[in-house]
Amino acid sequence: MFDVLQEYGVSIVCFLLAIICLFQTWILKKDFFRPANIYAFTQALTLGVAYLKLNSAMSDFRPLTWIVWIGAMVSFLLGSLVFSLVFPKEKAFQDSAPENWLPNSMEKHYHWNRHFYLMLFFFAVFLVGVLGMVSKVGTLIVFTDNVSKWVSSEANYGVFSIFVMSSPLVVLLAGVSAFKSINPNRFIRISSVFICVVTIVLAVLAYPSRTSLFLSVGILFILFNYLKKKVSVLFIVVTLFLAVALFVSVALIRAQYGTRSLEGMAIDRVASIPYDYIANNYWNLDFMLNPMSDRERHPSTYGIDAFHGIFEFTMLPGLIRNYYGWDNAFNKSVQKIPGYNTTGYLWEVYKDWGILGVALFPFVIAFLISYLYEKVHKTKTPLLWMLYALFLYHLGWWFFTAGYKSGLFWLWIYVIFFIGKVCEKRNSFKTQEMNQEKIMVEKF
Repeated sequence: MFDVLQEYGVSIVCFLLAIICLFQTWILKKDFFRPANIYAFTQALTLGVAYLKLNSAMSDFRPLTWIVWIGAMVSFLLGSLVFSLVFPKEKAFQDSAPENWLPNSMEKHYHWNRHFYLMLFFFAVFLVGVLGMVSKVGTLIVFTDNVSKWVSSEANYGVFSIFVMSSPLVVLLAGVSAFKSINPNRFIRISSVFICVVTIVLAVLAYPSRTSLFLSVGILFILFNYLKKKVSVLFIVVTLFLAVALFVSVALIRAQYGTRSLEGMAIDRVASIPYDYIANNYWNLDFMLNPMSDRERHPSTYGIDAFHGIFEFTMLPGLIRNYYGWDNAFNKSVQKIPGYNTTGYLWEVYKDWGILGVALFPFVIAFLISYLYEKVHKTKTPLLWMLYALFLYHLGWWFFTAGYKSGLFWLWIYVIFFIGKVCEKRNSFKTQEMNQEKIMVEKF
């Protein structure tokens, strides 16, 4: 028993923390998709998996790495706690399940027809991207004989790749209008479901991307929790296993590991694919935070690179990166093993602002997203649901990448905000919030 604890002690502690996050959802009937819960669950679960050490590259964290990981966790939880103390949750809004809402109240506050037409426009843009890529490849990528060639960084599709990689935006716009609890228009709901399915399937066929697929499915998962009913712990666990299966499937489709068939791979190699995908974020983090004497650490980016995504399409961030010799999104300098080049958001924050950034950045983000979480429950608007679904998914995905450094991420935010405001009826949601507050307070 002692040997097991000594060898797998970190994994056991991390898995216990993840189980606690699930336990409070099951026993205490808490919302699983609270920001603090999602951060603790995803960070603990993924580090627990990494510390199983199924790959020799995953060595023990050194002290600085533990300071960064634990410090960021504490910082985020403190940010959420401070928000709850400064702005205590009103009892009237503790239960915000769809069944407690006023039926069809959203019709009075939101132009669903406008939303539908704008959604169709971006769906059409996505389809143009698919057709554009087909014109360059000759067919859908998954039907070619050399998938890895067409999904490599060397393949240049121009603007068509941006259109196709924006499939999660289309899914988000369609997903929020697919639920009866907020959208009384049956035709739009059915059309939205159809668009969601077609977009996800076409995106995988046209350009098999784990990031786009998981983001699309994750967005629908979060929206379902708030617009249909709270998901159960069993559903969450089953979804995690399905996510692993999806990951392996897409990896095989991309021929990323030299074969497109399970028969051509040893079973231990198949099992190692999702493990390496998770663990390399942590072994690279430790590798970069504690460079060997013969290896120079990536230079500090002085906070400039943190704003890369906001200005990416101006080409200025790329020029700055090239001028100073900073890594691009492929993180060539962080690879402990060639081909595994991700680090999670902690390295990005550290190289931007150092240990001070690790202490403050998670705190500020936790405070802001906690505000958005409470706002979503109090003022039920499609704009807020879309923003929260997008932000929360990327928060959960922070173990893998800092989504805020992507230009597409910010482009989607601009589009979502524009559509939400164009479709919103003037002052209607402010009135809705006041009326809902009055009704709920009287109810309690």
